[in-house]
Amino acid sequence: MTPKPITVDDYEAYARRSLRKSVYDYYRSGAEDQQTLADNVAAFSRYRLYPRVLRDVSATDLSTTILGQKISMPICVGSTAMQRMAHPDGETATARACRAVGTGMMLSSWATSSIEEVAEAAPDSLRWMQLYIYKDRNLTKSLVQRAERSGYKAIFLTVDTPYLGRRLADVRNKFQLPPHLRLLFRE
Repeated sequence: MTPKPITVDDYEAYARRSLRKSVYDYYRSGAEDQQTLADNVAAFSRYRLYPRVLRDVSATDLSTTILGQKISMPICVGSTAMQRMAHPDGETATARACRAVGTGMMLSSWATSSIEEVAEAAPDSLRWMQLYIYKDRNLTKSLVQRAERSGYKAIFLTVDTPYLGRRLADVRNKFQLPPHLRLLFRE
């Protein structure tokens, strides 16, 4: 029996064993020579938690507000594309998990669950929408309107992707979205 994952490295090893190679490579890789990915990993590895000892912790409160909304902790889930490649519930499971712990999530424009499915899965949760501006402006407008109707509280505009990075692992694997899945913006 494989032990339950505890650390980030444990979860990565679990994903490597559990997912199809092309899916695992999609989630774990970056563009071109992956230098920015390596820089990001190195930057996060420099963070340290410094314990403060001999403090009264009988009543702690990690809650804060973001964009005027109270959340239970200063941690939210950022936009992550194509979550149903990893689990059949995909983004709807993420929305339910965020609701359960009292924090927010940002739905990717490249989600494999619809705006409405995510809203229905956790109707009282805090949700935001990450948005690319598509050449088809009517498509972009439609996504914003659907998010608004579904109770999303903010739109986060992605402006750094006029061209997608060339992801070498995806090129080597001839990556394609599995045929049983669809992208949010293609509905």
